[in-house]
Order: sequence, then C-alpha cells, then structure tokens
Amino acid sequence: MRLICGIGPDTLAAYRTATGAHVELRHSEKCGASWARTWRTEIGDRLDVTAGGPTHSLRIGNADEAATFMYTEMTEVTPGSTVRACFRPASADGERECFEARVGRAAAASRAPSPSPTPDSHG
Repeated sequence: MRLICGIGPDTLAAYRTATGAHVELRHSEKCGASWARTWRTEIGDRLDVTAGGPTHSLRIGNADEAATFMYTEMTEVTPGSTVRACFRPASADGERECFEARVGRAAAASRAPSPSPTPDSHG
C-alpha cells in the first residue's frame, strides 16, 4: 500500500469463501488502481486479481500471514474496468471461487456471485 493509495480506498465487492476466508476487491480513485485483500485464510491459500492486464497473485506462506490482512499487488484500472478476484484454497478438494466488480459501481457484498438473471415466462 505505497504512497496514498491505501488511504480511504473503496470496497468494490466483498466475498466470503466456502472455507470461511474473506476477500475484498479494493479501489483507489486517486491512484487509478485496484487490488484484493484477504483475511481468515490458511497457509497455502492463493488469491489472484486481474483487471484485463497482468494477473497479480498472493500465496499465504506462513501462520503470521494467515493471521492478518494480506494484499495482492495493485493493478491499473480506469472507470468501467472489471476487476476479478479468484481464491484457491490450500485444501486439495477445495474449488477455485471467483467474483468480480466494475470500477465506478456501488459496493456489493455477497457470499457467492449472483446467478445470471433468467427471463420470465411473460417476456
């Protein structure tokens, strides 16, 4: 969180994984950057964030990291960019969980991504 980017960022979206870890997509308008932060993780958990450019990854490497907030590197964004985070639990049977948010939209919180709307029978 270099310079002023970590001061007063917006939370674009929040997600709670099946293992109980928390992930947030964060954004700094001042810096034109977004990143993901996570907590309540386990050693070996991984988190990726991308916004159409390079993917920035984080791996929880020890008990100290699992016991605190951990952050991915920042990725450059512009208004309207879609930021996507994917959490991969350390457990071999755990599945990758992804969610996304668009820069410039109101914050959203969810346990899982919303299902796609289905057309009703009335057209």
